[in-house]
Amino acid sequence: MKSYLEKLAKNFTPSIPATHDGIAEAERHFNISFPTDYKEFLLFTNGLEGEVDDGYLVLWSAKELIELNTTYHVTEFIEQIIIFGSDGAEEAFAFDISGTQPSIVKLPFIGMGYIPNEKLADTFEAFLLQKI
Repeated sequence: MKSYLEKLAKNFTPSIPATHDGIAEAERHFNISFPTDYKEFLLFTNGLEGEVDDGYLVLWSAKELIELNTTYHVTEFIEQIIIFGSDGAEEAFAFDISGTQPSIVKLPFIGMGYIPNEKLADTFEAFLLQKI
């Protein structure tokens, strides 16, 4: 098991893993291939929620990716962003897919598209290690 997933397992109770089909459905919906570390996370735990050192962390399941990005009308406000979770309050965590490699950014739910994104990490693994 990857070290970041081992650390995750110590701090959270994993949920039922995503299926390969569930991940593929989300990839088709967004017309992308998710980074390997993100797919590893979903296959380990299909989302999670709980307290972290700097507050709270909610990471959506593969199914919620589609549902909640649609509900929040993300692409209407800002293109090339796929939200995958939040701090449980005002800030969203997302993939910025505008470059050749997706990076992890933070953006507000209110003011999305008007307030600049803040880059948090180059990889999902690095983002998780910062949070947990």
